[in-house]
Amino acid sequence: MPLNTTEPLTDYDRACAAAWPGRGVLTLGHGSALVLYTEFDLHAWDDANHALACGGWLPTAAQLDGASWSDPLLWTVAEADLVLINSAEAGRDALETGEYIPVHLISGTYRVDYADLEADSVGCFHRFTPTAADASGPKGP
Repeated sequence: MPLNTTEPLTDYDRACAAAWPGRGVLTLGHGSALVLYTEFDLHAWDDANHALACGGWLPTAAQLDGASWSDPLLWTVAEADLVLINSAEAGRDALETGEYIPVHLISGTYRVDYADLEADSVGCFHRFTPTAADASGPKGP
């Protein structure tokens, strides 16, 4: 079945439509999913810096601090334990190890910013920062 983002028929169509031109929030049941578009195949979650790395390398905290962050998006997280999956995976089926990356965020609203970084490698990154209302709340483990 061909991709249809103008009249989405499948969850994959809906995810692609929500993410164009780079990311968006997709309503799923009573919650939402953050959908990110990237040309990179390698992804990693940097728990210490609450950043998603796309491109196969993790920058230092100093590189992240010096990045030109842009294109903010607000996303509300209802559940603390999340998974990062490729939108082409059949999420309703049991995911196998290696088909997802576990992500832990405290419930609340996050500003998700975007940056391109270049050092020894090139990559794009999404940083998750609690909004002011949630920044003073309880911290996770």
